[in-house]
Amino acid sequence: MNDARSTQGAAPRFGVNLDHGWVSFLESGDGEPVLFLHGLNGNASSWQDQLSELAPDMKMVAWDAPGYGKSDAAGNTVEALARVAIAFAKRVWPGPLNVVGHSMGGLVAMKMAVLEPQLIKRLVLSCTHPGHGLGQSGGANERYRRRLEELRDLPPEVYGERRAKGMLPAGTDERIFQKVARVAAESRSEGVANAAWAIQTEDLQPELTRIQAPTLVITCEQDKVAPLAKAQPLLDRIPDVRHVELAGLGHAPYMENARWYNTVLKEFLIAGA
Repeated sequence: MNDARSTQGAAPRFGVNLDHGWVSFLESGDGEPVLFLHGLNGNASSWQDQLSELAPDMKMVAWDAPGYGKSDAAGNTVEALARVAIAFAKRVWPGPLNVVGHSMGGLVAMKMAVLEPQLIKRLVLSCTHPGHGLGQSGGANERYRRRLEELRDLPPEVYGERRAKGMLPAGTDERIFQKVARVAAESRSEGVANAAWAIQTEDLQPELTRIQAPTLVITCEQDKVAPLAKAQPLLDRIPDVRHVELAGLGHAPYMENARWYNTVLKEFLIAGA
């Protein structure tokens, strides 16, 4: 990438300038191109276990969504985020690519596939749903208002631990808990506010039949945020869809059991290609 610049930090990031501003990202590996889109409490670092373990088989890019990590904010609708993701994807890879979207990132990935179906080879929708559809005049619900207040008022480490507790099953290994909490603690209010509003107001159900890419929906048995019931419209409406449920895992399966999660990705994106 000729216009990418590396930035210094705990994990090396790169970045590109788009029309709205800067997008930072992590990059790793060779092979099948895959774009990773994180969830509401994540950032590019959420995917470290994938970036390291899948590197021999995949050319991976994991972005900091607008308003997350070192990326500039860019709007508060799923379509606005998806259009940035499309522009970013075209900048970092010259042709069609696979997209893995987790939770909030899953909504962005679905909208990408609706807006530019020729861009997406295969689609993985991880622990996600089509949006809550509250409408532009309804405002964010109490849970999301409270989350934004916590992000504003609590020390980052306390906020991160609260988010990890809501994402993970009871009895999760302490090391995994702390990994999830550390990433959540890095959340920025402008990114979370925009993404939370987008999730609350979006309803992608009418558009799901327009997704052309072969799609894998991953749900997790202990996921309290996006359980199978919330993901069911994806299974009912996306034309070329298959489903895997990961027993015993919660809302961060890419960290909780990275080996299992990575095997599922490889089977769909590599063996299934």
